Amino acid sequence: MMWRLLLPILFVLLTSKTGAQQFGGFPPQTKWQQINTDTVRIIFEAGAEAQAQQIAAIIHVMAANNPLGKSLKKVHVVLHSKTTEANGYVGLAPFRSEYYLLPGGDIFETGNLPWHKLLAVHEYRHVAQYNAFNKGLTKAFSFVLGEEGRALANAFAVPDWFFEGDAVYAETALTPHGRGRMPYFFKGYESLWNEGKDYSWMKLRNGSIKDFVPNHYPLGYLLVNWGYLKYGHDFWQKVTNDASAFKGLIYPFQKAVKRQTGKSFKSFRKEAFSYYKKRVDASKNTVKKGETVTSYLYPQMIGKDSMLFLKNSYESIPQFTLQIAGVEHKIRQQNISGDDWFSYRKGTIAYTSFNTSARWSLQNYSNIVLLDIATGNEKKLTKKGYYFTPDISPDGEKIIVVSINDSLKTDLHLLTKEGAFLKGFAPPENAVFFQPRFINDSSVVVGLKYQNATLSWDELNINTVLFTSLLPQTGATIGYPYVRDSVFYFTSSAAGSDDIYSLPLSTKGLKRLTSGGTGSYFPSVYNDTLHYSTFTSNGYKLKAAAIGEMPVKQIDQNQMNEPAAPFPVAVALKSNSVFNIAERAFAVTGYKKSSGLINVHSWRPFYEAPEYSFSVYSNNVLNTFLSEAFYRYNEAEQSHTAGLNTSYAGFFTVINAGVTYTADRHLKTPTATRTYNSAEARIGISVPLNVTSGKTYRFFNGGSNFVFNALRPTGETKEIAKASNTTYLHHYLNWSQQLPKAKKQIFPSFGYHLSTAYRHKTSGKGYQSLLSTQVFLPSIFTTHSFVIAANFQQTDTGNVLFSNRFAASRGYNNLYFSRMWRSSANYHFPLFYPDKGVADIVYLLRIRSAMFYDHTRVFSRNKKITNDLRSVGGELFFDTKWWNQLPVSFGLRYSYLLDASKVNIGNPNRFEIILPVNLIPN
Repeated sequence: MMWRLLLPILFVLLTSKTGAQQFGGFPPQTKWQQINTDTVRIIFEAGAEAQAQQIAAIIHVMAANNPLGKSLKKVHVVLHSKTTEANGYVGLAPFRSEYYLLPGGDIFETGNLPWHKLLAVHEYRHVAQYNAFNKGLTKAFSFVLGEEGRALANAFAVPDWFFEGDAVYAETALTPHGRGRMPYFFKGYESLWNEGKDYSWMKLRNGSIKDFVPNHYPLGYLLVNWGYLKYGHDFWQKVTNDASAFKGLIYPFQKAVKRQTGKSFKSFRKEAFSYYKKRVDASKNTVKKGETVTSYLYPQMIGKDSMLFLKNSYESIPQFTLQIAGVEHKIRQQNISGDDWFSYRKGTIAYTSFNTSARWSLQNYSNIVLLDIATGNEKKLTKKGYYFTPDISPDGEKIIVVSINDSLKTDLHLLTKEGAFLKGFAPPENAVFFQPRFINDSSVVVGLKYQNATLSWDELNINTVLFTSLLPQTGATIGYPYVRDSVFYFTSSAAGSDDIYSLPLSTKGLKRLTSGGTGSYFPSVYNDTLHYSTFTSNGYKLKAAAIGEMPVKQIDQNQMNEPAAPFPVAVALKSNSVFNIAERAFAVTGYKKSSGLINVHSWRPFYEAPEYSFSVYSNNVLNTFLSEAFYRYNEAEQSHTAGLNTSYAGFFTVINAGVTYTADRHLKTPTATRTYNSAEARIGISVPLNVTSGKTYRFFNGGSNFVFNALRPTGETKEIAKASNTTYLHHYLNWSQQLPKAKKQIFPSFGYHLSTAYRHKTSGKGYQSLLSTQVFLPSIFTTHSFVIAANFQQTDTGNVLFSNRFAASRGYNNLYFSRMWRSSANYHFPLFYPDKGVADIVYLLRIRSAMFYDHTRVFSRNKKITNDLRSVGGELFFDTKWWNQLPVSFGLRYSYLLDASKVNIGNPNRFEIILPVNLIPN
């Protein structure tokens, strides 16, 4: 039984790093271009040529200087310029990388580096890792399983924290900025250390559902940087060489660290954390124990006793909230959004909302929404836009917002409150805009990010289109602006911590208002009081202080330079080497979408009784054509099957096709063994749609398949059975809509899924119809879930032609009658959050339970006789992580069969193990 659980887990580990790729994500009219060299092929649309040239130059410099090894394999990089989900990744199966070039609106998340350059450094470091780690036993895995095997071996040998930590280290060491130089990046660990929270290693690795735990990016950077600081520039090359070659079969990475340091890995990481903790403010801050992690973002007083903020917690999804005299009142849930930024004036909130291009997953938008806080009514101001960080003018009549155009350049758009375009403003050369705020109705402050990883802040007169410098270019990160009474407030890392500053626009007397700690963000001012949020391990918490009573420090603007990094950066790479390179002009040619459609990357032997199988997988770099060729041997039937499955998603409709041939099937009957050959061919279309917008995720998938099946008796069976041909059609529709899910919620507080399928022969009798639904409803507590489910199946052919797809009441055996329906009520609730693990193999995040009642009714063929089969019971689920990476839920079920005697079951008590399903992606 454990083998049945572990085997799928192993294969998911090898595909876990490739999940970001999206099948058929762009329209067929997309025209691709390429830069093709011996090192990299960069595929991009016309508007991204400037970025492609710079990315190519950076990659060539990095490829020539890989500190982890000398192996070099050419990689394909695809640039996407029409998705607002800022991201990038490198994956195997197939080996490729994708960059999502729109950076989003939060300067503290992305830092000072131009986004495409950060992606180039960070993601090509992953390419260098994969190239260097293909040795020893890892190479043997590659031989046995192809690139999937290589990914599996890498996942076992080298932890994900090293992959990401080393990539963050590269962006920090090879550029003037990078996240390793930003206090914002370390605020999570600093908050834990300041508050005396000493979490176990496995908790730091696997996270928590109840507590805030920083992810593996800062964890990895801290350990990677420490290794370079303590043991030299070639330390991690030696460690990863040994680990990827599996020198020390069990826990190869830990053993490699011990081999190179003479210390256990436990001692290594303890020394690292001790080193960093000594450099953090030793004062112990306290937070409420047992408090749900909750953040209060962009707080601002809008009246004497009224504060507005965006509230987000582990138990509830983000919602705009008005606190009046200390009592919170929900205004409205925030739309699904890639940014927490909002502005407020005259009773109206402006923010951005995410929505999709229904068919094309790599084309989505960020549009402006206006929310009336008195009525809760919302108005979508723009359509199909790429808008970020809108601000409302003091008179409430205009909006200033950053817009990104088809050439990936920013403009400021001035709009009316009805969304009409008034005026556009271009930034200075080699700069991009971010986070504008109105000073008054005729001028704004706006941030400018430059190609050399510096920022400045200017005042822009929207009437004369004149820029006036407020803060000159600096390497410090500056953002979250707020203007009140001609004073410009902002957060900056200039002092080595994220503090709040003020700058009177008339006198330019710069002052620092807060000092130290784990970061002060989102300043606003009411009368003489500064309101803001500070970061803690329980989320962003509200703070307020009278400005006149704060320990204000006068600052010389010339001192607003890039600060020293919060922790010393090891000098293991040539500093700034990828920025101090000459411009290059690589040749640009067209790239055909049909290029490389057949791209075999992996092969997978598998056994699940009674079948042995071997499959070969292919996927092109643009991810529009998937194919699988396979062979199966069924030891029960002694049959041999060969087949081919394909899918093409380059058109609006996805085309699916497949063919299988089975030889020498042995089907045993009570009196004889019959032998057959069979063949099946299918072709179909489907239309997967993502129409997510507003508050809910919404997905649709519908299609039809035509199936031809031929059955031919062989040998002596030809004397007693006839050959037959059967053709049938399969139609299906699936629709789901649901709210986002908070971290501690088991299911969303509201949502539903509908699924229907109809199969029927093209001639003569023979059909099967199926309908199923699930509805998620609010429950007693926000982390509890009430789920109602129902399904219905009807057929006119019994169990002859179409397989049974009906889920009967739990505890009963599979049933197949001409008509069946089932209703089910389920109540899910959490029990414990252990946050405990064993031997870096399995980690227990949550134990949860469910109570259920199922009612099935079955009908005779003539529908005149019915029978009811009911069950009640409970389930116990364990939400775990395996090998510190893969989330797996499994459980135990007890069912009491209320109608056991009707189906000749003597013992009404049934116990089952619930194993995970659909672990391996199709």
